[in-house]
Formats: sequence, C-alpha cells, structure tokens
Amino acid sequence: LSCRIRPQQPSEQLDMCQICTQVTPGEPQVVLGKDKSFTYDFVFDRDSTQDQIYEGCSHDLIEGCYEGYNATIFAYGQTGSGKTYSMGTGFDMNAGQEHVGIIPRAMAHLFEGIEKRREAAVADGLPPPDFKVNAQFMELYNEEIHDLLDTTRDPGEKGRKSHIKIHEDAAGGIYTVGVTTRPVASLQDTIQCLKIGALSRTTASTNMNAQSSRSHAIFTLHIRQQRVVTERAVSNPDQEKGTAESMNEFETLTSKFHFVDLAGSERLKRTGATGERAKEGISINCGLLALGNVISALGDKLKKGSHVPYRDSKLTRLLQDSLGGNSRTVMIACVSPSDRDFMETLNTMKYANRARNIKNKVVVNQDKSSKMIAELRLQVQELQVELDDYRMGRRVVDADGLESVNDMFHENTMLQNENAALRNRIKALQNTVEKLNAANTQVLADRVMNTLSKTDDDGDEVRHLIEGYIREIEELRTKLMESESMLENVRRSASRVANQSRLTLSPMSVSTAQSIELNASMENSVTDILSVAKKDVHRMKKRVRKQKLSMGRFVVSLVFLEIVDNSFIYLSDKENLSEDEKQDHEETEEVSHPPDHGDQEDAEDEEEEEEEEEDEMDEEGEEEETALDSGSESDEGDLNFHSILT
Repeated sequence: LSCRIRPQQPSEQLDMCQICTQVTPGEPQVVLGKDKSFTYDFVFDRDSTQDQIYEGCSHDLIEGCYEGYNATIFAYGQTGSGKTYSMGTGFDMNAGQEHVGIIPRAMAHLFEGIEKRREAAVADGLPPPDFKVNAQFMELYNEEIHDLLDTTRDPGEKGRKSHIKIHEDAAGGIYTVGVTTRPVASLQDTIQCLKIGALSRTTASTNMNAQSSRSHAIFTLHIRQQRVVTERAVSNPDQEKGTAESMNEFETLTSKFHFVDLAGSERLKRTGATGERAKEGISINCGLLALGNVISALGDKLKKGSHVPYRDSKLTRLLQDSLGGNSRTVMIACVSPSDRDFMETLNTMKYANRARNIKNKVVVNQDKSSKMIAELRLQVQELQVELDDYRMGRRVVDADGLESVNDMFHENTMLQNENAALRNRIKALQNTVEKLNAANTQVLADRVMNTLSKTDDDGDEVRHLIEGYIREIEELRTKLMESESMLENVRRSASRVANQSRLTLSPMSVSTAQSIELNASMENSVTDILSVAKKDVHRMKKRVRKQKLSMGRFVVSLVFLEIVDNSFIYLSDKENLSEDEKQDHEETEEVSHPPDHGDQEDAEDEEEEEEEEEDEMDEEGEEEETALDSGSESDEGDLNFHSILT
C-alpha cells in the first residue's frame, strides 16, 4: 500500500491554499492536519519522481510475473489527484522520459527481462523460453464494459448495452469474453495499444479537473511462458552410489497483470456537474462505494467469513481475484496537499487504511500437466529414497508389518559421528604439539644464537655444523610428513582392495603391495639417516668435552648439540606415531616371510654394543661437566651452565 502526494497546482497557489499534509522524515507516515496520522508501506512526498514510484510499487510485481504470479496495481483518489498521470494511461506524445507513467515503464522492464532470460538460457545450453504476451484494454463507463482496442466500435454507441461478459472458471479466476486481445512482442507494440486505448477513453472537463476521466480503465497483460527447467538430480539404482542423472522438462507458467486507473471520487457540489456529467459522477461513486464495501468485508476481522459483495458492481467483479484472491496487489492512494481538499484527502486515506488489512493467497499459475509431472517426479524421488533405505538396512519391517528404523543403523551412525569427532580432536592435538615443539626449538635456537654472537669467533666451526644439522632436521621432518601422507593413501587403497576380494590377487593389489614396499624402503632410508645423524651428534658431544674451550663456548656448543639431539628424538617419536596402525600389515608379512633369527641376534648384539658406548660417553661427559661446574665460580667471563640449560 502506497500513498502519493501530488504537488500543488498553479491554481491552488493563486488561491493561497495552504499545505495540510506532512511526511514524517525517515518513516512511511503521513500526518494530516494536526492530529491525524496514517502509516503505509510506502509514502511519496510532493517532490517524488515517476521513477521512484515505479521502483517502489511495481518493480517486484513484474519480477513475480516471470515466476507465474498474478499482479494488480491500481490508483485510487479524488478527481484531479494524479491517478492517470501516475499510471500512464493518458497517452501524451509531448511527455518527456521523466513524466512516463507506471505502465510504459513496466512494459520496458517486462520485455528487457524476457530478452535477458532468453540469453541466459542460451548461455547455459538450454532452449530459450517461449513468451507470449497479449494485451487487453477496456473501460467501465456507467456500469458498462467497453473495449478500447476495438477500432470498429462506434463512439456514439456508448449508451447501448455492451456485449462483453464476465465469467469465472473452476479455479476462481475471472476472465472476460468478447474483449479484443492483441499480441504484443515489443515495447513499441504495447505503446501502440496504449495510445489507441487512451484516445478512445471517455474524458470530460469539470470544475475540479480539466481532463477528468469519466470511466474506470483497466489495462491487462496476459503472459504465457514455456520454459525448460532442470529437474533435481534423480538417483539411478543401476548406477553407483553418489551418481545421479539430471533430467530436463518443460513447464508452462501463466500470469496476468492488471493496471487499473480508477475514476476519481467527486462531490457534485464541488464539480458543478449537471446532466450527463452528473450521471457519470453518480455511476463512478457507486462503483467506488461497492469497492469500498468489498475492502471493508475483506479487511475487517469481525466480518471474517461473511459474504463479500463482489457482484454488487462490475468493477468489483473484474477485480475479484485481485482483492483477497490469487494476486499480488498494490494500491496507490493519490491525494492532494491543499487544505481545501482536506475532507477528500481524509476519506482517501481512511479508504486506503482499510485496504491494508486485506490478505491475499498467492500461488503459482502452473499448467496442470506440468504440475502433475512435477508431483509425480517428487513422488518417484521419495519412493527411491525409501527403497534405498530398505536396501541399506535403515528401515525394517517387523512381524506385524509395521515399519521402523533399524537400531543398528542408529548405533552405527552414532559411533561414526563419535569416531569422526575423536579423529578431529586427535588431529587438532597433534597440530598443537607440532606447533609447540617447533616454537620451543626456535626459541632455544634463537637464545643460543644470541649467546654465540656475544662470544669469540673460535666457535664458528661448531655453529656452522649445528646450523647444518638444523637444516637437515627440517628436511627430514618434511620428508617424514610426505611419507606419512603417502603411507596413509596406500593403506586406504589396500583396505579397499582387501574388502573387494580376499581370495583373488588382482593387479590393483599387486600395485598396492609394490607401493607399500616402496614406502617401507623410504621409511628405512629415513631411519638410517636419523641413526647416522645421532652418532654424529654423540661424536660432536665427546669432541666438545675433550676440547679445552672456554666455559662459555663449551656450554653454548653443548646446548646446541642437546637441541639437535632432542630434535632427532622428536623425529623418531613422530616416525613411530603410526606404529599401531602398521601392526596388522607387519604381522601379515611375518606370517608370509618368517624372520631370520641369526641375523636378528646379530643386529641386537650390535645395538647393545652401541648403547654401551653411548652410556660410557655420557658418563665421561657428566664427569667433565661436574669438574667444569666446580671451577665455574672462579671464572668471571664464563656463563652459568645451569641457567642456559634452564
């Protein structure tokens, strides 16, 4: 519901008429006089433009027509309040673009949208939609319907009874019989129809309006659209799970758009109408009164469910589906701001306020066959989902024939969700540990580097060696992460192959076994590199202890070697994180390839000898550290070993 306040006319300004309307800033509210306020959906003040009126009232209605929704927009108000100017039914060759009304703007919007939808369909590889637009233009003069597009009609026959009839279909839709219907394919065709109808419309001059409309004009567009829609993916039971086939089907949508320019309500005392003009004014007021009664019956909650007098007037009969029916309706209440029109403005605002309470039920006008096909497709999808549930064991039927959901399926779903949550938590904790370890290593390295920078240049050799080991540690860490990722993929492939066939050795299993052997060889190479690096670190520890370095350089070198050693330990632990997951695969290999006990015993002996040597080296290092600690108090230039380790 909208309210438009027209500017003052020159005659009103000459008569020194005062402005009695005021729009509340920032709110769609109009204050009439001092104490009467009305709130609407849109309010347009005296300085509003035609483009603002169209964007606020009609733009969304045209967009809805593409989707099959009916729409109606009509202007109501006293005579001379700007209804015909707002609607654009009065064709004027000299009018500029800024004065074009709602109907020409809506037609331009409609055909631009049609062209865009055709281009979009071609770009998507679909057939372009087929639009058919037909126009009707009629007027209701003295309760008789006249066809404004009938060029063979004699203008002198307006007093005779019209042959146009109003009918209602089974769905409650209103249609007319005997009205000329012209197909329009462009904006120019529509403007031509509007021009013919405007020249045939009945107008006359009164004291309140030099070009007063003496009839209600209704310009109707019937839009029929046939388009290809991509159906929702329908699963095919013959295909693998997760695949679907897309189906295209045609659907037909119909909609109609009523542009209604009502004749203005008038009082004979003010218009000074006599004779034929007075008779026209009485007929206009009767039609508007019937329209007001329909609006009151639909908008009053106390009268809900009561009889709605649609048949009291042909105007209300034509607008039956627009008032409380299947249509999106917008009413523009046109008022005058002058104080001499105060009572007419007040009545118009009350009239519009009652119409605001009307609720319409809007549905898409889809062809019956297209609607039935869509319903059947939806039913097929539901049955397909139900069938999949039975196949997968989600649903079961008990002895009594009652359907129920399998408890095992519920339990399995809960366990899977819990397992996924735990995996995510473990992954998050592992990432946190890795970040903390990396940060700790970096902090220790930075601390020792700062200490080295303060010492002499004699420890450059040790520093370069340690920096090389740190780089090697980072490279090994990267290779280890890549190896873990590759191993995880190989395990998944092996599990899928094992589930598919446990008896037949397929080419896939052979390739999987080869991948496992390759990955195992990579892990062995990484382990060898780690063992060699550990031995080098122990040698460097022994060498540093034996060298007669100053206390500061000795402590710095020893701390660096401890950092490298801890990094190797971290990499070894990282390498053994997935040991539990590899247990099944190792047991399988032990069954197929028994280990050589002789070689195993030799390897164990070598490991024991290496451990004994390392223990001896550690004991010697501890003795030297103790000796150095006892003499560190007398050396003023040396650093505190325990503080650095801390």
